[in-house]
Amino acid sequence: MFLHFLQSKEHKVAFLELAHLVANADGFVNKKERGFLQAYKDEMDIGQLDISFSSEKHLSDIIGDLKDEHVKNIFFAEILLLIFADGDYNDDEKQITMDMKRLFGYSDETYETFKSWVIRMDQLKIEGVKLILNP
Repeated sequence: MFLHFLQSKEHKVAFLELAHLVANADGFVNKKERGFLQAYKDEMDIGQLDISFSSEKHLSDIIGDLKDEHVKNIFFAEILLLIFADGDYNDDEKQITMDMKRLFGYSDETYETFKSWVIRMDQLKIEGVKLILNP
């Protein structure tokens, strides 16, 4: 949704590493999550770039050096959209979210604002599907 705003290859690759870490939080990257990862590559116009993800990298290795507030906001919004996409906000995903919140220096209020927006976006998507599929 907002990844097209990322300009540097470094930020794009970091986001993909982060998204892969989140998608694999439960030990398995499901079909829907693989679809998201591919869509991210397409949106950032790096679909052909071959990136290998290391299971050795920790969250702080990936996002600990981010300084640009806009980039942090994009990462956080997109990752919350990914986390809430399957309707299952498990403990591992919650931990990653809280760690991102801490690393980015977000307040509880900022976190809740992002989370509320993501939930409303999901509800709007469901409403749109119903409008389209129910005559």
